Amino acid sequence: MPSSAAVRRAGPDDAPGLVALRVELMRAMGEDGADAPEWQDRALAWFRAALAGGDAAAFVVDGDDGVVAGALGTLHRGAPSARNPRGLTAHVTNVCTLPGARGQGLARACVEAAIGWSRAAGVDSVALHTTPDGEGLYRSLGFTDTTYTELRLRW
Repeated sequence: MPSSAAVRRAGPDDAPGLVALRVELMRAMGEDGADAPEWQDRALAWFRAALAGGDAAAFVVDGDDGVVAGALGTLHRGAPSARNPRGLTAHVTNVCTLPGARGQGLARACVEAAIGWSRAAGVDSVALHTTPDGEGLYRSLGFTDTTYTELRLRW
């Protein structure tokens, strides 16, 4: 399957397929509760609403049984700064390819589409988190280490 011809922008009706990819991603990352229906129901509603608006775009590849790969871009608005003169950044998440469709460049094609969408939206930068397995892909697309340490407070 040629990945460049197969990528399409997802719509609200693709929310179940995007949630299925997210479940696969959470399982692969060893997340506790990956199969819990509570978060999946909230994610389904979130994808439906977000993909109907303008601040999120998902790019997917379809297989015989539905969505087999995808990437999600979301826009984030903040105060402008020297490094972020427009105050607009993007974050790429939910990058996943189902096991039977891996090794065909589908994730790369979806991420490239999300980057293109971000660029067209006028962002100053695109950020993402990666696993060791995905790091090579992102570095080959030009992603580099940041100068700031990210800290997080959870409760």
